[in-house]
Amino acid sequence: MVHRNQVFACVIKQYGTGLYRACVSLNKGHTIFLGAHPDEESADETISRFQDACQDGLIETAEDALSFVCALELTGFANRGWSRNEHELSLAA
Repeated sequence: MVHRNQVFACVIKQYGTGLYRACVSLNKGHTIFLGAHPDEESADETISRFQDACQDGLIETAEDALSFVCALELTGFANRGWSRNEHELSLAA
């Protein structure tokens, strides 16, 4: 279960591409890439949506987080940077 005080989030500017990556960590040693965005504002919005979902109890496991990322992808809100059959890469140790 994810506890609200255990979620760490950041936006990373990817030099060379100009994209901003929205990332969160649910626990030590694991990072979830939420999406790549053309501007910092939309990357921040993705993190805000993720934090809201955590506070609402919609994200309690890593699998819930993956479902959240897939929902972002389906709505076109975020560009994940890899194909659908590579979802296992979204949870990096």
